[in-house]
Amino acid sequence: MDVLLFDAMNLIRRIYATQQDKPDGVENTLLLSQNAMLKDIEHFRPSHVACVFDGHSKTWRHTIYPAYKANRNPMPKDLSAALPEFHRRFEQIGIRCLLYDYLEADDVIATLAVKSQQRGKSVCIVSTDKGYMQIMDEQTSLYHHFDRKQLNLDDVRSILGFEPSQLVDFLSLVGDSTNEVPGVDGIGQKTAGKLLDQFGDLDSILIHSDEISGKVGRQLENHFRIALRARKMVTLKTDCELAINLKGLRYLPEVYKSAVSQR
Repeated sequence: MDVLLFDAMNLIRRIYATQQDKPDGVENTLLLSQNAMLKDIEHFRPSHVACVFDGHSKTWRHTIYPAYKANRNPMPKDLSAALPEFHRRFEQIGIRCLLYDYLEADDVIATLAVKSQQRGKSVCIVSTDKGYMQIMDEQTSLYHHFDRKQLNLDDVRSILGFEPSQLVDFLSLVGDSTNEVPGVDGIGQKTAGKLLDQFGDLDSILIHSDEISGKVGRQLENHFRIALRARKMVTLKTDCELAINLKGLRYLPEVYKSAVSQR
């Protein structure tokens, strides 16, 4: 494995959920998160590692749709206040932490993954977020830390029931409930799958919506803008300006530990 990318809050918040009621819940979460990443590094033995956090500000998706993630439970205050210490401790063990104020972690990870793919590197993303499946290829895998399951391209095809490249168009139709992105009302997963089987992609579905009978056809004709908006929102950005290259993500734990101790 060349590049290992951790979706920080996907891992941390799941660990925190098991520790939040304990007296030292945040510190326990930090230690368990640190140990989890070290175990994954030991398992994959990557040459490059990054742990990517979400930015603090609203993003370009909120500009498109202000209600994006509006009803999500906020991060617990004690955990939020401790995140700078998470960064510091992770970097002490050689894990480069990345945070860009107006970018979500998934866009940063997608950008790093695609740039690594283009350089012929193998990539593994540690996350349970299915959204990453849209950038899957032969060089890229997903790893679910908690059930120790690594998903390759064929695994993702089996899970989705269609090509990973069609995931964006699928979510454009049905919506993304996790992030509160609405799709076209009345189109569920089964119908969306059938439409993709018949027409191939969202553009073709919308072009031929007048040929689709019944309520589904009418909904597509009347609410195509909702599907187009959803497509913009569920598509991961792969061209973020990050001002960092792969060299900056090289995993050198002893060098990092020495540098941090001298700050």
